[in-house]
Amino acid sequence: MNKKYTLQANHEIEAMLAKKQSVGSKYYVIHYDRVDNDVKIAVSVSKKLGDAHIRNYQKRVTKEILRSLLPDIKNVWMLVVVKTSTLDLSYEEKVDQIKYVIKKLNSNINIFKQEIKDEEK
Repeated sequence: MNKKYTLQANHEIEAMLAKKQSVGSKYYVIHYDRVDNDVKIAVSVSKKLGDAHIRNYQKRVTKEILRSLLPDIKNVWMLVVVKTSTLDLSYEEKVDQIKYVIKKLNSNINIFKQEIKDEEK
């Protein structure tokens, strides 16, 4: 993922978590915060998930899926938490689950650009 879309500062992540706004499923949780004209994403994987190479793989896959959705998202900071149950999913199922959680997030706040809504009508 491009560095300009990466949420790295600890104080920003802590402030976002303090607001306690989140959506989730059995496989992923997204903590979010509305901001003006900015999209930043962080991915977190627990050490319970497995060895370092497994955790890094899960982060890479999640970032790649989010990269494909990035052009359609606006005005939000997100922390995506990958749960241990994702080990059982194939790549296509991970894509579906992330799209499901993003859709759930969109129903809470309007994060998609206007032209996407117009295409759906």
